[in-house]
Amino acid sequence: MPGEIDRISELFKDKNVFISGASGFLGKILIEKLLRVTEVKTLYLLIRQKKNKSPKDRLIDIFNHVLFSTLKNKNPDVFKKCIIIQGDVLETNLGIIESDRILLQNKIDYIFHSAATTRFDETLKYSVQINTVGTKYMLDLANECKNLKLFVHISTAFAFPKEQILYEKCYDPPADPHEIVKAICSKENPFTVDMEQAMLADCPNTYTFSKSLAEGLVKEQMGKLPVIIVRPSVVIPTYKEPIPGFFNNLQSPMGIFVGGGKGVIRSVFMDSKASANLVPADSAINGILVSSWDYLTTKQQQVFNISIPHEDIKINWEEIIEIGKEVINTKVPFNGIIWYPNGILTKSRWWHNFNIFLFQIIPALFLDFLLICLGYKPVLLGINRRLLKGQEMFEYYTTKAWKIDMKYFMSLRRRMNEIEKKNYQVEAENVNIANYLKDCLMYARRHIFNETDDMIPAAKRNMKIFFVLDRIVKIGFFVLVFYYTYTFLFRSI
Repeated sequence: MPGEIDRISELFKDKNVFISGASGFLGKILIEKLLRVTEVKTLYLLIRQKKNKSPKDRLIDIFNHVLFSTLKNKNPDVFKKCIIIQGDVLETNLGIIESDRILLQNKIDYIFHSAATTRFDETLKYSVQINTVGTKYMLDLANECKNLKLFVHISTAFAFPKEQILYEKCYDPPADPHEIVKAICSKENPFTVDMEQAMLADCPNTYTFSKSLAEGLVKEQMGKLPVIIVRPSVVIPTYKEPIPGFFNNLQSPMGIFVGGGKGVIRSVFMDSKASANLVPADSAINGILVSSWDYLTTKQQQVFNISIPHEDIKINWEEIIEIGKEVINTKVPFNGIIWYPNGILTKSRWWHNFNIFLFQIIPALFLDFLLICLGYKPVLLGINRRLLKGQEMFEYYTTKAWKIDMKYFMSLRRRMNEIEKKNYQVEAENVNIANYLKDCLMYARRHIFNETDDMIPAAKRNMKIFFVLDRIVKIGFFVLVFYYTYTFLFRSI
C-alpha cells in the first residue's frame, strides 16, 4: 500500500552486523539476504582457516557460488561491505586477535550466532565445544560490545526432545552447562567415553544435548543482554530466495530424494504417517529477521519457534516421498541412475536393514568390482556409506511425532504490512509441493551433479528402460519364489 515501508529493513540501515557460521547453510543465506534487502553498513564475518585455504579464499569461494549470482549481477560492489574476522568458535575467545576484538566491541550493533555442528554422531566433547562453548564465547563478546542492540541465537526446535509440545519459552537444560563445559575443557581430568555416557544419560544424541546447554547459557543472559532464541525445525532447501531449491549437501533431507532418484537408496526407515515439521531455509532466515524486528519493537517475546504451520500445509512424510517419486519419475529424472527409483518406507528396523543389504550393499559391491576390473576407482560403496550416514542422521526427525507451538510467531504474520510480507515470506499457504520438489531436484541436477538441462530427454528415455527392467526383475523374483515354494511343498507331500 502507498506510504508503507519495510520496517524490518530499516533496523539494519547503516548498522554493523557480526555473523558466526558465515560459511554454513543458513549463514550464507543470511548474508545474501542482508546484502540484497537491507542497507546494512558492514557485515563482519567470522571465518576460520580451513586446510590449505585462508579465510579470504574461503570467502571468495562463498561469493562465487550460484547462490550469490543474482546479487553479483545486480550490485557487485555490495560485497565490499563484508569484512573477514579470522577466528574459530573452537578456540578460546573465538581465536580473534586483540585488534579485531576491539573493533567489534566498538562497532557491532547486531550479532547473529549460527555457527554449530548439526551432526548427531559427533563425540560429546566436540559437540559441546562447538555448540555450547562456542555460544559462551559469543555471549562473552556480546557483553563487551558497547552498542549492541540484539544478540540472535539460532537454536533448533529439537533441543528439548522430551517435551511433548515445544512451546515458545525457555526450558531448563538437562545439566548445568557450566559444569559440563568445565568437565569437557578440564586438562587435569581428561574426558573419557564413560564420562560422555554418564553426561548424556537418556538424551538421544550429542547434538540435542549440546544445543540445549547452549540455550541454557543464553537464558542466563536474558535481562542482562538484548537476546532472543530462534528455533527452526528441520531446515530444507530454499523455496524462492535467492534461488529456488538451494541446499548445502547430501547429508540433509534432500539426500533421500537424490539418493532415491539415482536408484541408490532402496529403503528409508521412518514413520511415514508422522507429520513433517519442515521449514525452507529462506523462510527460516525470514522468520529470524521478523523475530528480531518484533523483539526490538515490542520487547514482549524472546523465544520464537519457526516451522511451516500445519494451518498452512498439513502433510506427512509418506505424502512428501510419494510426490517426490512422481516428480523424479516423470519430470526431473537424473542421468546416470543405478536403478529405477522405487524404494520402500518402513518402520521395521530388520526389514529396512534387509532391504539395505540386499538392494544397496550387494549391488554396490558388484558394481564396484566391475569398475575395478575395468580399471576405474570404486565409488558406489562409498556413496552408499555417505547417503546412509545422512539417512541415519535424518531418522531422528522422521521416526517420532513432534508438536511445535507457534502461536506467537503466527501472530507476527498479521502485524506485517504488504511490503514486509513480500520481502520476508513466512507463510506457506497454497504452496505447490510438486513444483517445490521439482526446483530442488533441478538444483541438484545442475549444481550438485553438473547435469545440463539438454540431458533431461535422455534421462527420461533411460527411466523408461529401467522401469521395464525393474518390472522384469520383480516378476522374475516372484516367479522364482513361487517355483521354489511350490517345489518344496510338492516334495514335502
